[in-house]
Amino acid sequence: MNSKKTRNFERLIAPKSIAFFGGSDAEVAIKEAHRVGYEGEIWPVNPKRNHINGINCFRSVRDLPGSPDASFIAVPARSVAQILAELNALEAGGAVCYSAGFSEIGREGIKLEKNLVAAAGEIVVVGPNCYGYINYLDKAAIWPFAHGGSCPGFGAAIITQSGMFSSDITMTRRSVPITHMVSVGNQAMLSIEDFINYLCDNPKVRAIGIHIEGIKNIKAFQTAAMKALTLNKPIVAFKVGVSRLGKSLTESHTGSLSGEDNFYDALFNRLGIIRVSDGIQFLETLKFLCISGIPKNNQMVGFTCSGGGATMLADNAEKLKLEFNQFDKQSTKVLKKLLPDIATVSNPLDYTTPIWGIKDGTRPVFYKA
Repeated sequence: MNSKKTRNFERLIAPKSIAFFGGSDAEVAIKEAHRVGYEGEIWPVNPKRNHINGINCFRSVRDLPGSPDASFIAVPARSVAQILAELNALEAGGAVCYSAGFSEIGREGIKLEKNLVAAAGEIVVVGPNCYGYINYLDKAAIWPFAHGGSCPGFGAAIITQSGMFSSDITMTRRSVPITHMVSVGNQAMLSIEDFINYLCDNPKVRAIGIHIEGIKNIKAFQTAAMKALTLNKPIVAFKVGVSRLGKSLTESHTGSLSGEDNFYDALFNRLGIIRVSDGIQFLETLKFLCISGIPKNNQMVGFTCSGGGATMLADNAEKLKLEFNQFDKQSTKVLKKLLPDIATVSNPLDYTTPIWGIKDGTRPVFYKA
């Protein structure tokens, strides 16, 4: 990516002006920009409407009052290249192409996608066939559906190839701190590795989550992952399309080739990427890394208010080669005084239900342990 495209990438992610092309989809996207707290310029473009969400519409790119930092494009696939060519002539920054009907549909769509890339010139494009992004840190969003999610000032940057999966993540109630949510779609220009490379430089991004159907450029992915590793930004990967049927669905979804699963295992192991097998593991692992940080070793202390829970912790830890070192004599003595008489001091520790949910009872136990 040359210096101009890098600058355009920055303009796209934290825009001061956004042009919205389309009708009803543009309406929703404008609402979502307002929902996240966007305070920059909003320029709807539609030759058939005078207003969208109470904002005056422009008839075409030529009528815009300036060069937009970002654009949301939700028009028929055959019209996308012309809009991008006009935006490029205006020296716009970047665009999210929500429009579908490109490489994911086969030969005709592949031609349209090549035309899109050629027309974009120096503009950087997310998609096509994607939802776009939500930048919780800078309060900017180019997103075509209602979204949730929150950011306490730090968190995980999550990059997915599935728009609906990314939308579902924002709506979960698992308290995952999110700095950025990105749906990359077909990755005709900007790919997962481009976002890893860019977002891992942000000090407020503590971990990166990637939902992968297929990787476009293995060398670039490896370079970006190594950069994240060097910056101590762990990557959690949820690779889908591992079954025979899943592979065929992947190709029809975003035009990506899934590849052999053992290849991804080897690649992730080499790059220090944490691989998970389902959506819950994906979110909970990211939450742990963002809040607790990266574990320094394989030693841990387990807390539960149930003997059964302590046993489950022990069983699962053994599979993961984690160790529960037992408390020394002094710690055991202190814990016995803090715990109810029915408790047994061990690691994992069953601190029992009598102090469950009682802050003054559990806090000193957690602190001393």
